[in-house]
Amino acid sequence: MTSGWCRRFLMGVVLTALLVGWLIPQGLAYVERIRPTFALHFDGAQPFASGRAVVKQGTWHGYIDHSGNLVIPLRYTDARPFSEGLAAVELQDKWGYINKKGQVVIPFAFERAFDFSEGLAAVSDGHKWGFINKSGQVVVPCQYDHVLNFKEGLAAVKRGHKWGYINRSGRLVIPCKFDNVYSFSDGLARVKQGNSWSFIDEKGRVVISEFFQWAQPFHEGLAAANQDGLWGYINTKGQWEIGAQFHQALKFTEGLAAVQWRSRWGYINRQGQLVIPYSFEEAWYFREGLALVRQNGKWGYIDSTGALVIPCQFDNAESFAEGVAPVKFQNEWGYINRSGQPVFPPALRIAMEQLLTDTPGDK
Repeated sequence: MTSGWCRRFLMGVVLTALLVGWLIPQGLAYVERIRPTFALHFDGAQPFASGRAVVKQGTWHGYIDHSGNLVIPLRYTDARPFSEGLAAVELQDKWGYINKKGQVVIPFAFERAFDFSEGLAAVSDGHKWGFINKSGQVVVPCQYDHVLNFKEGLAAVKRGHKWGYINRSGRLVIPCKFDNVYSFSDGLARVKQGNSWSFIDEKGRVVISEFFQWAQPFHEGLAAANQDGLWGYINTKGQWEIGAQFHQALKFTEGLAAVQWRSRWGYINRQGQLVIPYSFEEAWYFREGLALVRQNGKWGYIDSTGALVIPCQFDNAESFAEGVAPVKFQNEWGYINRSGQPVFPPALRIAMEQLLTDTPGDK
């Protein structure tokens, strides 16, 4: 006879399955037993995009809205953020695209799929890459060994061991002659031939010749570049705007850039002035007025004055997007608002609230 403890245990398993919306395997298909309106716990969480965020439980992915409601159930083995109204998702080893209601608008027919960018998305048939439009029509046939997303009207494509660029109609406008390339940004793309890096324009003309060992793509009119082991910033004419003096440097966002001197990170403005001191173990880009920083092995957030507005208490974290940020606290993933308060799911709120109440004076 089954003991009372076993019955209670089994009942707990059943209730948990109902609450989190387990998917029960049946042959090659997965039958969704229930569509929960919320989730109690996340094993992973991504930033919001277009009002939806990818969340994970076990090996399954779904999407929540800004109220924490699970609006697209946990049924996919992998999922990408929404971009231009559609999201790439994987089911039964094939990729397709869904809309914000969770409806399949482009069938699961691809071995791999990228986000939509400028109205087109890169897809693979398992051998070659091409591009489709939002109707699922093939605009550029799968004929390239690899591709990057369209940026500023051009996409990098690889044929054999060489890279070039195509336009939106699929015409090769910059020949495949480069050993490595990056997407266009601020009208320029970083390319490599042999051991030489340079920047080209949309016609394929070299506008900044190599005089540095390494450079990042342009952002907000400046690109981080390395010369003799130190980093600075060049403008779109190839002139040093901020001389090479840092041990590491990230791109400018919202007028500030994270830079490293020795083992500490701080932030400079576009004039190269240190406006937030070197006081962080790691530092990330500003987004929505806040930036991720790490102190004593934990992550928190500062504002543009350098004030620590959300304490460094998280094991992992992402940048803010649409007013909230994904964070990991004591093995629980969830979202906080700009005040640092947990908003969902309940497991994160409970864990963080427990920290506030679990003080030596309470024992």
